[in-house]
Amino acid sequence: MGTIILTWNIQWGRGADGHVSIARQLPQAREMAEFDVLCLQEVTSGFGDLPGGPGSDQWTELADALGPEYTVIEGFALERHNGMHVQRFGNAIATRLPVHHIRRHALPCPADVTPYMPRMAIEATVQAPFGALRIITTHLEYYSERQRVAQIDALRAIHVEGCARADHPSVLGTEPEAGPFRPLAQTAATIICGDFNCKPDSTPKRLATVPFSQEPALHDAWEIAHGTTPQPPTFGVHDRTGWTEPAYACDFMLISDPLKPRVLRTEVNSTTQASDHQPMLLELRND
Repeated sequence: MGTIILTWNIQWGRGADGHVSIARQLPQAREMAEFDVLCLQEVTSGFGDLPGGPGSDQWTELADALGPEYTVIEGFALERHNGMHVQRFGNAIATRLPVHHIRRHALPCPADVTPYMPRMAIEATVQAPFGALRIITTHLEYYSERQRVAQIDALRAIHVEGCARADHPSVLGTEPEAGPFRPLAQTAATIICGDFNCKPDSTPKRLATVPFSQEPALHDAWEIAHGTTPQPPTFGVHDRTGWTEPAYACDFMLISDPLKPRVLRTEVNSTTQASDHQPMLLELRND
């Protein structure tokens, strides 16, 4: 058994039948594998008026359901206040691996005439059996390709910056070991995953894996494992409400060069109807 990372846009727990239940989704995720890292998109709090009526705080609900074995990391892309009523919409990482440190990145949203909502990425550096591993999960803009391209550029910049920190680690100097300047674990071993809201042959997806001048390249993990075999669709498979186009893949897992030889398998669960997206799994070799 290797290190298993699973990504899933859970649509605030809402299945194709319209019923909202994170308690239903987690066992279906575990049917794929006992994941070490679970990356979720479309997690909410304060959005009880969304279809199906999600609970008041799904990050807490997730933590309660997974138990103390897992650390749940929140990422609020949208935080809207209306007096005492606060609404949050975003992402989560749940992991049973030791967590070194966490960063949260607001992604750009250049002006466009389309509807949009703020987007962000959670970056968590964890200790996998083979060493430090940086997990970044995100949910890119749906309506605006201009914003998706800017967000891809930002994710690539986050990767480049992290690799530079790994190549040139900071030193403590005269700062105390117990203070905030203590150097953080750094690594070029990176996974960027989530709902990219674009098709495999789209411009944003193509730009995501353009080689860098020096830094370790990013690769599509599905292509590393399966070559030219197309990735199965991850959106529009079962929930066809208001959707007339064919189903397509838009949930991806990108990995950096150091992780290429560690890829054991990638899989898409095409059968579950617990969300409008299909979950995707990546297993990395530990030895």
